[in-house]
Amino acid sequence: MRLERDVLGLIALIALLTIATRAVNYMVQSTVPPLARELGLTPSQLGALAAVGAVGQLIGSSVINVALGPSPRKKAVVVAAFAIPLELAMFWLSGTAELWIASFLSGLSFGVVMPNLINLASARPEYAERLLAAYSLSLSTSLVIGPAYETAILTRYGYRDVFLFFLPPAILMAALSPRIPIVGARSADLRATYRSALFSKGFVAAALAITSYNVPFIAFVTYLPIYASEELGLAKAVAYSLFLPFFAVSMLTRLYMFLRPVRDVNKAFAVSAALTLLGLAVFYASKSYLLLAAAMAILGVPHGGVFTLSTIMIVRTTSLEERNAVNSLFSSYLVILGTAVPPALGASAELWGYGAMWLVIAPAVAAMSAAFFALFGKTKEFRGLT
Repeated sequence: MRLERDVLGLIALIALLTIATRAVNYMVQSTVPPLARELGLTPSQLGALAAVGAVGQLIGSSVINVALGPSPRKKAVVVAAFAIPLELAMFWLSGTAELWIASFLSGLSFGVVMPNLINLASARPEYAERLLAAYSLSLSTSLVIGPAYETAILTRYGYRDVFLFFLPPAILMAALSPRIPIVGARSADLRATYRSALFSKGFVAAALAITSYNVPFIAFVTYLPIYASEELGLAKAVAYSLFLPFFAVSMLTRLYMFLRPVRDVNKAFAVSAALTLLGLAVFYASKSYLLLAAAMAILGVPHGGVFTLSTIMIVRTTSLEERNAVNSLFSSYLVILGTAVPPALGASAELWGYGAMWLVIAPAVAAMSAAFFALFGKTKEFRGLT
């Protein structure tokens, strides 16, 4: 299918905004925990700190985005985008107490901005799945560029300085934010909108699918550099570099899905679930950098696949009018996972050690995958692209 010129322009906007926004967002999520650890926080306190940021993001995505109509939501997106460079400076200046405030505020800002990036794919509904693949590919590209950039920074500077080095992409994101088209109108009955979105086929399927992968992903984002440094004795730049094979494989997976759009969602999800369990088994058994890197490379395939598949599930089962509410609720659900999982994992690490923390993840993956296939294994929208 030959893409029209305005669609190519929309793909370029999606790519620039997504790469800049997610690179900065991921840097905050993965750099705040080791900085806080250097300032003396315990593993359970690190989990609570991550939860505070997630609460801010939940308010932005599930309250502000759904409650506001197109015009005020556009203003909120621009204000939030311009606030993010200021919040990076706040992180750079923070002591222990200020980290909690900065985490909440940055979570709030990203919660306002990021659901509207997902919605960009609905600006041209006839190209929605191809635009979602471009969005997902851009996410993965940002998660290669960002960690590679941070790994290079950490060879010469500390975690605190990283926030200043990420000001350029944050400023680019702010500069582009007025060009974000706002898709979807404010519902007159928010309670009915939430109820409809919460029980929709697309949301339930996407939530089960993403849970099967996001639980281990949240664990890696919050604790992998600390685990690799404290338990395996790796230097901080080497420990952080474990994200590189993970995100490189993820990017290649999403590139493949962009070039070859998925037809059978259920088959693709089955492969992703199996690779998640395999990667976790290799990770748990690994005691060297090379084995850990191999495990992270295996886990990169489902990281690249499951988010894209989840968004396709939503597109295939919702109308354009429903999609803003469902996407906002989906983003909120991701934040709820980000709120609940780190404290639980941090508590298990304090009680039984990091080994036990990694071990408890596999049953959650298996349970969510089994629930997905029990409920949606025969859903016609997921079994082939018509």
